[in-house]
Amino acid sequence: RKRKTPMSTPNPFYFGYGSNMLKANLVGLKRVEPVNMIPGVLKGYNLDFSYTLNGLGTGNITAKEDSEVHGALIEVTHAGLEKLKRFEAGYKEVKKIITPYKGEPVEASVFIVTQEDAPGRYDKDGQPSANYLKILIKGAEELGVENTYIERLRTHTPIQQRDHLTPEEAEKIHRKEFTVEEVQVAAKAARTTVVRGIVMGCAGLPIVSFDITHVMANRWVHATPENTASPDQYPPELVEYLQTAIYDELIMRFKTEILGKLATGHPDYLGYDEYPEHL
Repeated sequence: RKRKTPMSTPNPFYFGYGSNMLKANLVGLKRVEPVNMIPGVLKGYNLDFSYTLNGLGTGNITAKEDSEVHGALIEVTHAGLEKLKRFEAGYKEVKKIITPYKGEPVEASVFIVTQEDAPGRYDKDGQPSANYLKILIKGAEELGVENTYIERLRTHTPIQQRDHLTPEEAEKIHRKEFTVEEVQVAAKAARTTVVRGIVMGCAGLPIVSFDITHVMANRWVHATPENTASPDQYPPELVEYLQTAIYDELIMRFKTEILGKLATGHPDYLGYDEYPEHL
C-alpha cells in the first residue's frame, strides 16, 4: 500500500515597503531569494520613518484614510519568510490585503511598529539616513513603482549625518592593537566586532559576528556581489559610505565604542595607522 505524499503548502507573500523593495538588498544583506517580486499597493496606510534608533528613522507605516503605500509584493518560501522575521526583529507581523499593479489582490505579511510596540523608539517625526532613502528610491525605480509615488519618496528629508570622528574617537583607534584571538575572547565577555580593521564594542547591535564589514558594505545603496567581494578593493564611494556608517550609524545611533584596531599584518587589517586622514 502506497503512503500518501503530504500536500505542499503554497508559498507565502510578503509586502516590502522599505529597503526590501531593492532586490539587491533583500538578497545581498537579508539572504532571502524571492520566488517572484512585483509592485503592489497597500491602501489605507501612509509611509513614514517613525521606527527610530537615537534619531535615525527606518521605514514604517501608519493607518491613514485615503492614503496608500506602494512597495514590493514578494512571493517567498516559508524558510525565507522566517528569515525575514528574524532579521526584522522589533517589527510586528500583520496580515494585509495587497493589490498588485496587475492581478488579483492577495493576503501578505507586512511588518509594522506602533507606539505601543516600541514606546522608546517610536517617533512620528523620525528621518531616514540619506543612504536608506536612496535605497527606497532605487528599489522603487527598479521594481517599476509609479513615478508619482517615487516623487513622493524624494520629498522626504534625510537626517543630517556627520562624516568625521572626533579627535577623541580617532585617538581611541590607536590605543590598543588586537589579535583575532583577543577579539574572540572579548566577544565572549561582551559583544565585540570589527569594521574595516576597527575593533568596536557593540552591545546595541542586533546582529554581530567577528567582522561585520561585509554586512555594513551590503547596506550600501549600490552594493553588488562584485563590488563588495573584497574589502581591500572597495570602490571609493563604498569606502566613503562606510566612513559615514562608522561615524554616524554605529557610534552615534547604536552607541558602539571604539576599542582599538586589528594588529598590523592580520589579513583583515587595512592600514589605519594614518586613520582617518587617508580616507
